[in-house]
Amino acid sequence: MYPDKEAKLLSAFSPSDPIYTLDTDYIKRARSLSRQEGSPCAEALKALLERADAALKQSPVTVVHKSALPSSNDKHDYTSTDRPLLEILVATVRTLGFAYRFTQREACATHASLLLRTWFLNPETRMNPNLQFSRAVPSLGEGQGRGLFETAGFAREMLPAVSFLGASEAWSDEDTTGLQSWFHTFLGWMMTHPHGKEEAHRGDHHSTAYDVQLVAYAFFIGQSDLARRILQDVGERRIASQIEPDGSQPLELEHTQSIESASLNLRYLLELAEIGRQWGIDLINFESDGRSIRRAFDWLHPHWTSDHREWAFECGRLAAYHYLSMDFEPVKAELSGMDQAEKTEQIYNLTVPPFEGSGLHALPIGEDVVLRDPDPLFDPDFTNGDPTLSEAEVAFFKEKGFLVKRGLLDETETFARIVDYVWENVPRDIVKREDPETWIDAPQEEWTAADAENLGHFRRGSWKMRSRTIGTESFFVDKIANHPRMRQLVTAFIGGPLKRANRVRGVYCTFPKSPDREGRLAPHGDHTGAQLSAMVFVDTVPPHCGGFTIWPGSHHMSHAYHTTVHGPLDPDRADQYVKDRDDVLRKVSPVSFQGKAGDVVFWHPRLVHGPGVNYSADHERPVVRYIVPCEYQKDGLTSYFNLSHGPAPNRQWWVDTKNFREDVPATEDNVWDAWAFTSGT
Repeated sequence: MYPDKEAKLLSAFSPSDPIYTLDTDYIKRARSLSRQEGSPCAEALKALLERADAALKQSPVTVVHKSALPSSNDKHDYTSTDRPLLEILVATVRTLGFAYRFTQREACATHASLLLRTWFLNPETRMNPNLQFSRAVPSLGEGQGRGLFETAGFAREMLPAVSFLGASEAWSDEDTTGLQSWFHTFLGWMMTHPHGKEEAHRGDHHSTAYDVQLVAYAFFIGQSDLARRILQDVGERRIASQIEPDGSQPLELEHTQSIESASLNLRYLLELAEIGRQWGIDLINFESDGRSIRRAFDWLHPHWTSDHREWAFECGRLAAYHYLSMDFEPVKAELSGMDQAEKTEQIYNLTVPPFEGSGLHALPIGEDVVLRDPDPLFDPDFTNGDPTLSEAEVAFFKEKGFLVKRGLLDETETFARIVDYVWENVPRDIVKREDPETWIDAPQEEWTAADAENLGHFRRGSWKMRSRTIGTESFFVDKIANHPRMRQLVTAFIGGPLKRANRVRGVYCTFPKSPDREGRLAPHGDHTGAQLSAMVFVDTVPPHCGGFTIWPGSHHMSHAYHTTVHGPLDPDRADQYVKDRDDVLRKVSPVSFQGKAGDVVFWHPRLVHGPGVNYSADHERPVVRYIVPCEYQKDGLTSYFNLSHGPAPNRQWWVDTKNFREDVPATEDNVWDAWAFTSGT
């Protein structure tokens, strides 16, 4: 029974590198945005620094200065009369820690370190690592499990701020070890003492806050296996039991301040989902008989007023990121009784910066850039359809960033099924298979938001046919992505063990443009965590009919601008990336692919690329280009979602392009460090 079985996984204390539950990519993004005058991050930083000036004057607080002792007669034991001091500690350390991260003001780190040592480490002033006497009547007996709710701020407010102090000489490795030892003891007490077990089984927001603490403390002391075990069961243990199919939370609605309680619980569930997505545990999309975090958010959203502004802001920000919806972004959304100035000053703008969509995916091309017309691909002499790599093919791929395998797949029935599938899913006969005239300048203005959600976007005659379900069918996954010949060749490229593909991106269809309309290329970078990408032709693509288009060699330029070898584009270097990318577009002629069903283009995912322009209507023989994109990675590494730049839980077509915790910073020299380039077996 929870948490007894989890307590058995708690190892004896041993100093180790702490793991913090705040996404450093968020912070890096927030630092970049804070330099933009008038932005929410800039305004939040101004407000934070004002609070930091006041926090520097805060005297250290401690539990030992009580007027009445608990029944233990030990002044180091926490009682609920100490709660105001604990809240001062958490708020002050949070303010000073974040101020230090954004300004490197040593005074902030020095004072935060003093506060932490006074409360947790100094033998004369430290708090004992338990809550045995919280919610107790002084001098009369032990406390209650409900007191554990009072330390929730340690987990998601204080410890993230502590993570920044390691860069300062004011906070030593010995301090970190001492704090880890304290939380190791506290964690053990939480999981074994009756008060802790009582809190674990309440079933309301107290229990969810309990889970947040267990996870955060387990990560902090370096015991990620324990933390992940707890996270993996949150769906069934909390979401399925606390939320009704209509999104209501019955246990929270029994409280006097029901909306506040429900908001608190949603906040903790979203925090668990946020930690989980950093470790590849998808709680944001967990659903059991209609019960889900999204349903709870949708139910609560209309009930928030100015009385709930803090929870509304925090829940809205996390929901905007997790559900990729600008409608939930609190800086832009209407929050009753909360003006714009108040919203921009929220510290949450720095811990999770405002959601801005996927701007890094389509960085604008300079107005002075004239794109060169694509050259048709002429296959090198060594081109073949074998699922192996030769030395000549490896050399070509390293230089150009792509390799064509002609006739690699012989799946005639599958390819025909995919083409049928496309036409079966066109809504409302917007374009008709039997009427090629309807293909020309396909009318994307008739495409609705519901179509985009269920079927993918239709823009400028290009239908990226993808959704949560499209691309998961067996004729995609088994017959294409995980086809033995595909896996053999991919293993030759990147080595093994090879992660089994869960899906394909969908079907990317390019419709003909009108002969009297100018065609435009759309070069961009994906900036996802794929190690190797592949475009599978499922029907004949004649020359100039919208074939996949790439700028050869551009992966060499792009690689060093990413955070890690397989991670996303570095937002702080986006401006310089744009300059160098535009220089590539000026100088390099793109290559447009043509071919037949079964041909596959393997390409480095950091190549500048885009759909070609479909000129088939110019020659009075309209065709539609169909390509199935696949992504591949090695298995066995700790993957996570990066919400700022994708992939994210709701971008399901990127599900096989996770970022790795074991990944290393990208340099100009390590572009091939994680590749195998073997003959395969």
